[in-house]
Amino acid sequence: MKFRGVIVKYLHLFSRDENCKFSTSYYYFIKNNFCLFDHNFVVINKNESIGSEKNIQVLSLKFHSIFRLIKKMYMAKRIYLHGLDFYMILLLLFQPWFLKKTNWIIWGGDLYFHILKKRSIRNTIYDFTRKLIIKNVGGMITQVKGDYELAREWYQAKGKYYYCFLYPSNLYKDIDLSKITKEKDKLYIQVGNSACTTNEHIEVFEKLAKFKNSNIIIICPLSYSGEKDYIDKVILKGLDIFGKERFFPIVNFIPFQDYVNLLGKIDVAIFNHRRQRALGNITTLLGLGKKVYIRTDITTWDFCENHGLVVYSANKEFNDIFDPISIKDKESNKRIMKEAFSMDKLASDWGKIFSA
Repeated sequence: MKFRGVIVKYLHLFSRDENCKFSTSYYYFIKNNFCLFDHNFVVINKNESIGSEKNIQVLSLKFHSIFRLIKKMYMAKRIYLHGLDFYMILLLLFQPWFLKKTNWIIWGGDLYFHILKKRSIRNTIYDFTRKLIIKNVGGMITQVKGDYELAREWYQAKGKYYYCFLYPSNLYKDIDLSKITKEKDKLYIQVGNSACTTNEHIEVFEKLAKFKNSNIIIICPLSYSGEKDYIDKVILKGLDIFGKERFFPIVNFIPFQDYVNLLGKIDVAIFNHRRQRALGNITTLLGLGKKVYIRTDITTWDFCENHGLVVYSANKEFNDIFDPISIKDKESNKRIMKEAFSMDKLASDWGKIFSA
């Protein structure tokens, strides 16, 4: 099959990008740091559009849209998969010749499906087809090398590893915390980053229940990536333990800058995921000098250790939750974040990937 048209160097395919959470900021990052005409962006199965820029398209899953997408994939010199859902798996399964020029940006949900999937014949077959794709992609891009190593172990992936912290949402945020308004006599605790069950919210609530009469405020973001039944369950449990004076769920999507300002209020954040997730929240909070708890048995813990970032164990009972992070560790985390997660570093990392 041959297509005629303009050859684009780099084709970025986004799938399952709720509220264009990553694609919008990534597009403007590319626009501000690289030659935009070398890049084409496609958001699959989305109703909303990212502005009116001509090299961004929102495609449905109708036949004519799939044909247009295949044409773009043929014309591209490199393909970057931002999300690896069922439709991308199906598309690549029947066109394996695209795989050599394809780079997979590893999202935690895509990788950890291998161990988190429900046992069924259908999921077993689906994971087998995923293996055919992941095994043969030309490159894998992630800031967590442990996730790359898991892809090699679980899927026998052969692609080259590229380090990059991926998206502008992971950048160091320079916020004037003196302008953040909050009740100074209370400890603001963030539990989780989304409505996904992997946050294990209720387990954290039960550990924190012993502090329910203390001066705490529980902030619980539930506006992203979750089912209504689970959201309702989390809210009911939070209100039951802490009451409406101490428990504040966030159920509506809020703009990025407003969310960052919310993080500025946080004193302590607890991420109880049993796999790599919420890295954007974690790095942002560490850059703000906050105390962060994560599990010690996931690749994120190794990532933080390898970068010299000080984090605390979420495997324990949070008996030290009221002990502030030391000034030394706070300043060290902020310095590392400012140096290793800067716009210049992000542009440099992507520049190396594009020129590889």
